[in-house]
Amino acid sequence: MLFQGKGVLQVAIRMVGLDLDGTLFNSKKELTAHTCAVLAAAARQGVAVVPATGRPRIGLPQALLTIPGIRYAVVSNGAAVCDLRAGVRLYADCMPLEAAVDILRRTRALEVVQGAFIGDWGYMEEIDRQRIRALDLVAAMQDYLISSRRIVPDLPAYVAQRGEAPEKVVINFLKTPEGEARFREETVAVVRQHPDVAFVSGGIGNIEIIHKSAGKGSALLKLGELLGIGRTEIMAVGDSENDLDMIEKAGLGVAMDNGEEIVKAHADVLTCSNDDDGAAAAIETYILGMR
Repeated sequence: MLFQGKGVLQVAIRMVGLDLDGTLFNSKKELTAHTCAVLAAAARQGVAVVPATGRPRIGLPQALLTIPGIRYAVVSNGAAVCDLRAGVRLYADCMPLEAAVDILRRTRALEVVQGAFIGDWGYMEEIDRQRIRALDLVAAMQDYLISSRRIVPDLPAYVAQRGEAPEKVVINFLKTPEGEARFREETVAVVRQHPDVAFVSGGIGNIEIIHKSAGKGSALLKLGELLGIGRTEIMAVGDSENDLDMIEKAGLGVAMDNGEEIVKAHADVLTCSNDDDGAAAAIETYILGMR
């Protein structure tokens, strides 16, 4: 079942941007066989099927990458667009190096889990990797965080010495016995002292810091320019605050039924949940014409 929203643009969709966690993946962090088949069918039809995620490139699951026709990906919440076939970045909008180092230095003493995305990988310290198992995340998500990070002895020092502006800094929060995110307010206060960055959340348990002009929507539009695809020919599907940029900027914004209320409020249509192959249902309806 697909729930209608504010209306649908009567334009052929030539690109679809798809969030992963909470959208393409079900609550077990699985990509179902049905969803894979629908993505492949859309790609065969000539549609650019584009994963649009907060993950670094190394965090893209193999099950997704093996689907024929998936060539491009938006990573790090829109801070970069990758050509997966050529192994290059087509576009990048990194946060200022100085801001990234300052934020990492000033929050390092807090009991949080820090990460910095530079190039294809995320980087973290050993103590943060140990803290991952204490985060309020399903085991599959914890495993992903561990597998997609390289360990450095001092994260802010490493970022400063490397001298490359990060695509994203992410900070995950441990929870109090009452379920509150520990040190979130203190972290946000530090971030807000840097006017050149913005932050979004993939949920109450983290904040994801990027350049103020970066976003999944901006990245999809840039990829569209490179491929000769206009805004009205782009569909975006997502569930959380970090998907809002593409939900608002795409010609057709689709929110998951399991999504956050702010995303649903700004979407054009609402599809069913990630545990009911909602992203696939949206593609079947608005791209493949099967519903």
